[in-house]
Amino acid sequence: MLTTVDSLVVHGQGGNDLSLKLVSASEVAQLLRAKVYIWGPPLGVPKFLTLVKAQNKGLHTERWLLWHQQSTPKGQLLIWGIDQKSCADLETVNYCLSLVLAE
Repeated sequence: MLTTVDSLVVHGQGGNDLSLKLVSASEVAQLLRAKVYIWGPPLGVPKFLTLVKAQNKGLHTERWLLWHQQSTPKGQLLIWGIDQKSCADLETVNYCLSLVLAE
């Protein structure tokens, strides 16, 4: 399997090819589960991440992994895997994100 994965190449935009590498579980940082519910029309993941990062200094949203999302007419549920540093930063503000939506 290692040889197969090491030989895979993902062709990116503008000729930016990416190579894959197989690593052991111990080499991957453990992510913590975080649920976010947003009342109102769904924002979409890119806009949510942009707003969270801009309004909450110290959070490393580029390290977050979206595990699940569900939208309803009343809001949006996002379940993330977040890094330890972001979790520690959220703990200092009682796990409350600042998220102001500008129209």
